[in-house]
Amino acid sequence: MLDYYFIGKEKVITTDKNNYNWLVIDSSDTKEIEQVIEKYRLPKDIFVGTSLPEEVSRIEELVGTNLNHPISLVLLNLSNQEQKIENRLMPISFIYSDELLISCIDKKTDFFDRVLAKHGNKINSFETLIAYSVLNIYTHYVKELTEMKKRIDSLDQEARKTTENEELYKQADLERDIVYIDHTLRDQKETLDTLWQSEDFVEKLADARLLYDIQLRQRQTEKMILIYRDLLESIGDLFNGMMDNHLNHLMKYLDSAALVISVPALIAGIWGMNTGGLPGKSSGLAFLLVIFGSIVVAGAVGYHLYRKDYTK
Repeated sequence: MLDYYFIGKEKVITTDKNNYNWLVIDSSDTKEIEQVIEKYRLPKDIFVGTSLPEEVSRIEELVGTNLNHPISLVLLNLSNQEQKIENRLMPISFIYSDELLISCIDKKTDFFDRVLAKHGNKINSFETLIAYSVLNIYTHYVKELTEMKKRIDSLDQEARKTTENEELYKQADLERDIVYIDHTLRDQKETLDTLWQSEDFVEKLADARLLYDIQLRQRQTEKMILIYRDLLESIGDLFNGMMDNHLNHLMKYLDSAALVISVPALIAGIWGMNTGGLPGKSSGLAFLLVIFGSIVVAGAVGYHLYRKDYTK
C-alpha cells in the first residue's frame, strides 16, 4: 500500500492520492514499484537493490521522466533489529524534484514514522525531510558504534587473560560487523559530500545550523569507525601474541621435561649394556644405587633448568 503525505510550510500531514507531494513506497512490493515507475516514467532499474545491504549509495540526476529536475539519492540506514549486520543495513531511496518527493524503503523499519515523530514540526520542505533523515541515519550509526565500543572493551579485557575459542568467535563477529559498517560509511561519504556541495540543495534547505549538525555527526561516525577498527586490529594482534606466548611456555616446559627424562634414560641405557665390565653387575644393591643416582642427577638438572633465566 502506498503512503501519501503532504509537506507544507508548517508541518507534514497524512493525506490521500488526490493531494500529496510525498509518496512512500514499500521496497518489498514490486507491484507498487512498477506502478510508480510507469506513472512517472522513471528508469526501470531505479529501485533495483533497495532491499540489499550491498546496495551502492549514490546521487544522480535523472532524465526522460515526467518530473521537473529529478534527482535520485540512495542512502543506507542501520536498523536496530536483532539480526545479522547485513540484514540490518537498509537502503533508503529518494527521488526528489521540484513538485514531488518519492521514497522507497522497507516499511518494517518504521524509519519515517520515527523521523516524523521526532522532527515532524521542523520539516517544511523536501530538503529538510532529507536532511533530518540523514541526521537520523547517522544517529543510528553512532548508537551502534557506541555499543560496539562496549564489546571491544570487554574483548580487550578477555584477550589479556584467555585465548579461548569463544572469545575468538566474538572477535570474528565484531570484525564482520565493523567491516560492513566501515565500507558502507566510506561509500556513503562520497554521496553526501556531493549533496552538501549542491548549492541548490543547500539554498533550499536554508538551515546552516542543521547542516552543521549533520556534518558534525557524520564526521563523528567516520572517526569512531576508524578508531574502533584499529582497536579491534590491536586486539587481534594481542590474541596472536598471547597464543604465541602460551605456545612458547608450553614448548619450554616440554623441552625441559624431555631433557630431565633423558638423563635417567641415558644412565639406564649405559647400565643396561651386555658388554660386561660395568660395576655392580653382580650386586643386588647396585640396581637401587643406579636408580637413586639417576633421580638425583635428574633432579639436579631439573633444578638448574628451573633457575635458569632464558631471557639472557
